[in-house]
Amino acid sequence: MIPGRTPDTRERLIRAAWDLLGEGGPGAVTLRGVGARVGVSRTAPYRHFADKDALLRAVAEQAFRALGDRMRTAAREADDTPSVLRVVLLAYIDFASEHTEQYRLMFGEWVIAQKRAEGDAGGPLHTAALSLFELCAGMLAQGQREGVIRQGDPADLALLTWSTVHGLMTFALSGHLEAKERGARTEVERLVGEVVEGLMARRGN
Repeated sequence: MIPGRTPDTRERLIRAAWDLLGEGGPGAVTLRGVGARVGVSRTAPYRHFADKDALLRAVAEQAFRALGDRMRTAAREADDTPSVLRVVLLAYIDFASEHTEQYRLMFGEWVIAQKRAEGDAGGPLHTAALSLFELCAGMLAQGQREGVIRQGDPADLALLTWSTVHGLMTFALSGHLEAKERGARTEVERLVGEVVEGLMARRGN
C-alpha cells in the first residue's frame, strides 16, 4: 500500500486475506470471507481475483516484498558487511516468527506450482521471490568485492545460506530446536552468528 493513500478494494482484500491466513492458515482464506471482512458484496472479490489461488498468490507476493523491505531496512542500520549479514538474517528470522503462516505459504510446495502457473516469462509472484534472492546474493557479492566474504558464486553462497537459515526456522517453528535456558530466539541468533562466520574470507591462508 502506498503511504498516505486510501487503499483500494483490491489492496483491502489482500490485507484481509493476509489477516485470515495468519489467524487460521490457508484453509481460513476464502473469497467470501475476505469480502465479508472488507465489507463488500459477495461478488466484489471476483472482480479482482479469479479464485482463491489468485488471491493467495497476491498475499505471497506481498509477503516476499514485505520481507525484502524489512531486510533492506535492517541492512541500512549496520556499519559493515558482517554486521549487515547478521542483521539481515535476523530480520528474516523475526519475519518468519511474526508471520508464520505467511512464511510457510511463501516457501511451501504450493508456491512452486503457482510460480509455474504464471508461465515461462514469470509473473508478479516469481518476480517478487527472485528479487528477494537477488537481494541476498547482491549483499554477498558486495562483501566479496570488499574482500570480507569468501570467494565462490554469490548465488551458490546465497542459496546455501538461505537454506541453512530456513532449516533453522523450520526446526524452531516446529519445536524441534531445543533452546532450554537461552530461549529459541537467542539460540537461533547464536547459530546465525556461526552461519555468518562461515561466510567470512580467511586471511593469511
